Amino acid sequence: MSDPIIPALAGPVVAGAGASVLSYLGLEPAPLFWALVGASLGMTFAAATGRARAATVFAAVVLVCSLFGAWLAQRYMAGESISRNAFSCVLAIVFHPALQAIVTRIPLLFDSIVKKWFGAQQ
Repeated sequence: MSDPIIPALAGPVVAGAGASVLSYLGLEPAPLFWALVGASLGMTFAAATGRARAATVFAAVVLVCSLFGAWLAQRYMAGESISRNAFSCVLAIVFHPALQAIVTRIPLLFDSIVKKWFGAQQ
């Protein structure tokens, strides 16, 4: 018979660890949520790709746009919460397809650099 305490404690421990990492990074919950919404909307404009690459790009867009949106609001709008959330959401909508396109083209760029330096392999 398995111990019911371990699964019951796993959720709060993981949530607490996630919250401590986010607070260590300086991310606030509201812009993080709105960046999540924006990245979800921006995902509809991005080109199709594999699961691992899509998950990595999605997480990067959410975290970076949350932080950058909060910084923009603090810098230009005196840190208003509505502008902070709006900046995070709009940046995530725009940057998700852009970052997806950049990440998709990195292997092609690397191949062209290698061919230019070392010549075409036959």
